[in-house]
Amino acid sequence: MRSYNITSVIHKALGFQAVFKSSFQPNTYRAMSSISTPKPEVDRVLNYWFETGRTDKGKWFMGGEKVDTEVREQFGDLVDKARASDLTSWTQEPKGTLALIILLDQFSRNLFRGSPLSHTHDSMTLGIATRAIAQGWDQEVPHLQQQFFYLPLMHDENLVSQVAALALYDNYVARCLDKDEVENLALARTFCKQHLDTILRFGRYPSRNKILGREHTAEEIEFLKENPRGFVS
Repeated sequence: MRSYNITSVIHKALGFQAVFKSSFQPNTYRAMSSISTPKPEVDRVLNYWFETGRTDKGKWFMGGEKVDTEVREQFGDLVDKARASDLTSWTQEPKGTLALIILLDQFSRNLFRGSPLSHTHDSMTLGIATRAIAQGWDQEVPHLQQQFFYLPLMHDENLVSQVAALALYDNYVARCLDKDEVENLALARTFCKQHLDTILRFGRYPSRNKILGREHTAEEIEFLKENPRGFVS
């Protein structure tokens, strides 16, 4: 188990956005964020993922074989391009960046479920998402869609990312003006806290050990018996 200085972690998490923002010139950011992305593929990804205009837990988090098949048939080629860094032009503005994050962070998990390949691009996606958040691009897309900028941080096996993700979710829930969605977002925030608690306890996600070829500790074996989903509850 890794050892963390929580005070240090929190200070780092609170400072990460300011640090990244300092590397951008305000005028450059504004010019970049005003660029439109005339790519039908971007709209195709976002229209599919946010088709209902509401929280879609069935598709997003419990899709199973049906959604996996849809993603493979409709977006398999785009996922391959994203993983080969052939869609970097999408990161020139918020909407395209969000679509790229969904390809890498969500659709890769659909296509490579249960395989180490589902995690091979997590580090790259984390960098894309963090850079976008630092520029405030998460708040330049519709509110419901903003949480997908935060999921790469929640998926990262690093406590600093976890603390930052939870802070972002707290702010995200507070900004919600849709009373019908508040409960769903509060549940998402709870799920984020469970991820943080798991990393705080183990320094990694025990549920990933098998597919990543990692040995379980005795504590992790007992934990997974009691928490088959793999998260502190």
